Amino acid sequence: MKKQILFFVFSLSFLSANPSPIPLLHGSEDLLKKEDSLPTPEKKKENKDKIPVMWGGSSLTQQERTINGIPMKVFILGGGAYIMHKTIKLSAREIEIIGEDALMGNLKGQVIVEDFQNGVTLTAAKGIYNKMAGTVSLENNPVLLQKKDGKVVKIQCQSIVRYLEEAKTSLAGKVVVTSDEFQVFGEDAVFSEKDDRIDLAGEPFLFSENRFLIGKTLTYFVKEGSIQLEGDATIYQVSYENKKDKEKDITTKERVLTLFTGNTLTHQNKGKDTITSMNGDAFMYRKTSEFKANLLESRRNNKDIKATGNVSYLDRENAYRMEGGLLSYDKDKGYSYLTETPRIVFLDKKELSERGQLTAVFLERFDERFETVARGDVQVETQTATATGEFATYYEKRDELVLEGNPTLVKDNTKVSAGKIILFPKSDRAYLTDGLKVIPNGEKK
Repeated sequence: MKKQILFFVFSLSFLSANPSPIPLLHGSEDLLKKEDSLPTPEKKKENKDKIPVMWGGSSLTQQERTINGIPMKVFILGGGAYIMHKTIKLSAREIEIIGEDALMGNLKGQVIVEDFQNGVTLTAAKGIYNKMAGTVSLENNPVLLQKKDGKVVKIQCQSIVRYLEEAKTSLAGKVVVTSDEFQVFGEDAVFSEKDDRIDLAGEPFLFSENRFLIGKTLTYFVKEGSIQLEGDATIYQVSYENKKDKEKDITTKERVLTLFTGNTLTHQNKGKDTITSMNGDAFMYRKTSEFKANLLESRRNNKDIKATGNVSYLDRENAYRMEGGLLSYDKDKGYSYLTETPRIVFLDKKELSERGQLTAVFLERFDERFETVARGDVQVETQTATATGEFATYYEKRDELVLEGNPTLVKDNTKVSAGKIILFPKSDRAYLTDGLKVIPNGEKK
């Protein structure tokens, strides 16, 4: 017995004189046990099932307790106490190790869980380690911090369950996700590092610069910085845009509030390019306009917009509505292109009731000139007349439509042609110029 004590004291002295990453106090792994050089398949399976766990600290107290009717050895570690679950380190001011195989561990005070492979650190006031389940449960407002691939994500909540083998974390109660770009608030969340995603339920909402988003569920892809918002997705956005006063020749900044809703919102970061799309009953509202489509896609911070399926754009200021199957818009060029059975609906400016319409093969709109050009099989309907031509130009400010390309006009059962027909759709007036000709009934022009 004296020899064993002397050997133990000598070992402590030697380790103190020669610092080593091997802890002073160990768990059930016997480092002096001689293993067979060629383990049998049965032993390989047994070792696989048995997760290697090391634990240690600067002080150790051993007790005998009865837990659930079973006598168990309990080791109380203090002073830099830790448990190593494979490559994951759990440390605390004090740890109670239950069982020689460290089946359970109660972590108390300054709890830190470090997953070095996934760049994740969790901190809390207390926690429970479960070796067989491969989990650590953290309470009292724990915090998860991930630093990986140049991205930093911080998650705060009321409780956490970390699945150590899966690199997966379940978070519950007032979850707050903070990144360099935004903050997300929700009730519950699941963070999977292997899939690089955070899923939040319970109608989470997101804040970013001048923007607020809400939906039924939200998924955040950490590395890409991409977002998917499902179920009645809504964006509230405030922007400051240039407004030009042509009469005074000055440009001022105007505060613009935009409401954007739909079934599913997706925001993708592709390098310097970003794509924001709203799929399913997409609707964009501003004080001066409304935009509807089955799918709306925005690039370069709303500078490039593409809308597909049941497209409708309402301009309240100029009292017209554009409709079609496909619309593309370039904000830098101030240019819109609308095709797939496009039409312009002319509206009364006060009541926005329909006063007439124009259809064509495709439409082009030029923002700076407040002009829309229609090309190919142009047909115009007003309250009392119909007109046709090959192309037309609509001057929005003057409510003036110039129809060209062998135009004809039918009014009061009289059909006429001219070199150019000028219509005022909202006031239902028309002028015919350049070779007026009446076409008898039944005669083709």
